[in-house]
Amino acid sequence: MLGKTKLGEQIRILRKGRYNNILLKKWLVTKLGKYNFCSLSNDINSSSKYQVENFQTDFLTPQELKLVYNNRKHTFTSSYEDRVNVFLKPLETDKLQEDNNSQLASSDKEENVGTAKKEEIEKGVDNCESDKNNSNEKKKSFLKFLQVDRFNALKNNKHKYVYDFEIENITELSKYEAGEIVNVFFWTKEKIGIGLLNRKSNIVIRIIESDINKTINDIFFIKQIYESIKKRFKYIYNINMYEYIHSFNLKKNGNLFCKIINSVNDNLPGLNVEIYNNNIYIRYDNLAIQKYSYIFEKELDRIFTPKNIYCKKIVSKKEKRAQGGKEYILEQIKGDDLELNYSENGYTFFNNITNITYDIFHLYNKQDRMFIKTLCDSSNILNINGNVGEYIIGASLKNAESAENGDLNYKENISIILSDCIKNTNYIEKNIAHNNCKHITSLHRENILEELNNMHLNNLKFDIVIFNIQSNIVYRKSSYTSVYGKRHLVSFKGIHKYINSIEDILQKNGMLFITVELSAIDYDKFLNIVRCVFENKKRSISIIYENSCSIENNILSNDHNSWYLRSVCFKLGHD
Repeated sequence: MLGKTKLGEQIRILRKGRYNNILLKKWLVTKLGKYNFCSLSNDINSSSKYQVENFQTDFLTPQELKLVYNNRKHTFTSSYEDRVNVFLKPLETDKLQEDNNSQLASSDKEENVGTAKKEEIEKGVDNCESDKNNSNEKKKSFLKFLQVDRFNALKNNKHKYVYDFEIENITELSKYEAGEIVNVFFWTKEKIGIGLLNRKSNIVIRIIESDINKTINDIFFIKQIYESIKKRFKYIYNINMYEYIHSFNLKKNGNLFCKIINSVNDNLPGLNVEIYNNNIYIRYDNLAIQKYSYIFEKELDRIFTPKNIYCKKIVSKKEKRAQGGKEYILEQIKGDDLELNYSENGYTFFNNITNITYDIFHLYNKQDRMFIKTLCDSSNILNINGNVGEYIIGASLKNAESAENGDLNYKENISIILSDCIKNTNYIEKNIAHNNCKHITSLHRENILEELNNMHLNNLKFDIVIFNIQSNIVYRKSSYTSVYGKRHLVSFKGIHKYINSIEDILQKNGMLFITVELSAIDYDKFLNIVRCVFENKKRSISIIYENSCSIENNILSNDHNSWYLRSVCFKLGHD
């Protein structure tokens, strides 16, 4: 038997090497005999279990874990044995391997045989490709097998979603309702994890846990909520979560404004929760996670005791996202106020909960607005699609401060915010008045592009243009896969027309600040669109600032295919 100190060192080595719990259990059984070793999330209150010194078994503290586990009633329990098993389609090489199994030699010659087998597989794949005579046959082959890139993404935990055409036993899943918890395997019976099912959606399964042997119940979701909130409390606000929950003063004076649960990055795919001081806003992006809404809403109310709780629930059975927000309904499950406010850097912004499609305020670009403020000394500013004024009010107030302080270098400047949404325009004007920004002009135009051309014709020039690009989820028959489901993707078609018009109204050496929702793999493609526009205009640009994602996502981002609100600032010149 190993000593306690030696055992702790060995476990830390295994953990540092990213060995999973199963390997760790096998190693402990070998060293300790028949010993009941518990995974990180189990048996937290058992003092009789063997404890390793200086080995952190959970992100949550013992006090916080007691809040999670104590006095909990389970409304459901899903164990490994009771769950439905879902198998993905085989790789094309899997089928070829099955056909060549009889040619395998003894284990001492396995390496040589494996090399020969690999050559046979490659020849078989080449033969299969040469036999495809038309596009229809290629499509059938595409649907018949799991693609290698998708296999690697799921195996390496880079993607946490499975499409309908990737599942072998898809017809057997129609009898289960949305939210059914299932075990997910590759064709070879290699374990992927535990997922939430919605057969009617293009994305049939969303993975919520990689340990397929884990029992899922109310506590699983509650623990995920606590871990998500603690990440923000610890890294953004430096707040002790246990003290916050038990302190009336902290709750009253907390002034929290952030996204406290961020969907797949918090292992709760489809659940987005934002807090605005004493108000909670919840959005469910799929029916599977929405089945357990009663758990999330009750626990969030218990933790924050908010004045109002608003929920946007998805009603589209197939979870079609190209509906401009019509795929949701709004429910107010606590309180009766419809107007929210958001405070940042001494400014206050108002918006109405009914006046939104997806986002109420742009919470995620706080550092961007601080950067913009440093650029806006005596500058003409244009803000396009600036939501309810978060960007231009903070930036242009510096001009107003210079005027009030009698700055000799100050000159009268133009600050314009341009919006195509009448509801946004009403709240922009309210926020301008509340923050005493009389120098800002709010314009409502149904056709933004036409207004930009009019500004050019009137020889209106700006030192800084802030362009908050509104990306739309659209249906494209040519696009088979995306994070939004089969054939649904975020489109930037026509965006070059706006960039072209913006170039016409920018001063020499002016700056273009863009916010856009993009995945990491598409970021370079977007930059090329901007570069091409300015190259055609014989103007050079250079990037002086980039922010790949928000504070919250910087902490939690783990999927390079996920879409985040990104920002980039270009400085212009002439060739």
